[in-house]
Amino acid sequence: MTNDGRDISIQRKHKREEIEVYEEEVMRFLPLLVEFFFMLVGICSRRKYFVREPLRREIEEGMYQRRLWMGSLAQKSKCISELRINTHGFNKLCNILCNEGGLVVTRNVMVKEVVALFLHILAHDLKNRTIKNVFARSGETISRQFHSVLKAILKIGKKYIKQDHAVLQEGDDRWKWFKGALGALDGTHVLLTVPIEDQGRYRNRKGGLSTNVLGACDANLKFIYVLPGWEGSASDSRVLRDALSRRYCLEIPSNTYYLVDSGYTNCHGFLAPYRGTRYHLNLWRGNTPTDYKEIFNLRHSSVRNTIERAFGLLKKRWAILHTASFYEMKTQIRIINACCILHNFIRDEMNEDKLLRAVDLELQDVSLNENEISEEKITFVRVTDEWTAFRDALAKEMFEEYQSRHRRVI
Repeated sequence: MTNDGRDISIQRKHKREEIEVYEEEVMRFLPLLVEFFFMLVGICSRRKYFVREPLRREIEEGMYQRRLWMGSLAQKSKCISELRINTHGFNKLCNILCNEGGLVVTRNVMVKEVVALFLHILAHDLKNRTIKNVFARSGETISRQFHSVLKAILKIGKKYIKQDHAVLQEGDDRWKWFKGALGALDGTHVLLTVPIEDQGRYRNRKGGLSTNVLGACDANLKFIYVLPGWEGSASDSRVLRDALSRRYCLEIPSNTYYLVDSGYTNCHGFLAPYRGTRYHLNLWRGNTPTDYKEIFNLRHSSVRNTIERAFGLLKKRWAILHTASFYEMKTQIRIINACCILHNFIRDEMNEDKLLRAVDLELQDVSLNENEISEEKITFVRVTDEWTAFRDALAKEMFEEYQSRHRRVI
């Protein structure tokens, strides 16, 4: 045998030995592999069949927590504190949203729970992660039910915010001088979360991002008309012109008008105070009128502040209007409308409102500055000599009555 043949034989022998050693190693570790496999199977089986017990316990604890929280709403004070409405009004609202708003809930979620969830978020400006702890629900369930209730409230909006064109001087001595007045009108800003590309348009004169909301209310602080959505940079007069020209417009029949502040034009349909003359109520402390312009501004301010009180009460009741929320723009605008609808509903259902007293105290301490700035229905804003003469005649009549009454007292 040659040397080459001998080398090949030796190589084959070594290779057989290596294969035998490898087979021995495999056979030694095979039981360990089988044992590891069965251990994995056992773990998977345990997760599949034995984890349900603690999950069921968590569900039961969540149900108990929700039942306990909802049960506490039977107390009137608790219900008002958490939802800003009394128990009777809350139950009535739930029925209306089901019967007229088309609110539909699932088998596992009660109507009262989702309505309470919605009101609780608006009243305290709570985020989903906080509500998850209160109601023991998933974030997806909370978001879905929030939008369901929001949609139902907007559906009943026309029932609670409507223009009935009723004059307001009856039953309130403060309004007796303003025959034909429908109410008071003004604008307010509500902070928004705005996409970067739109922030320039929504930046108001104070530097914040907001929407300019036009509102009109009656003597009972109920909103007659609300128009949110305009950019914070838009002036009140610009928003008003849009309200008069849009499809669902602000309606002002002939011989009627709204009381407005000096930021608006004094014209048909809008009775403004005299500029350059003391106006706001907190400026009259310790002072008495000296001419017809001052007596007019005093009485004008005493009734026009109803819109300031209405906006103040709206924001005091719904904390979500204090700061920019995390919802998309369209939803934020709808929330403002929903807050106004609920505001009117609550004004109907609750005769006494402690929040209103707090608003009045705040308005007394606020230092306000003067703003510088068809035949059947009024559809434009334009200064006229006729309307200026109407205001002068009304102011002089007020002053004559004031002087005669003052002389009788002396």
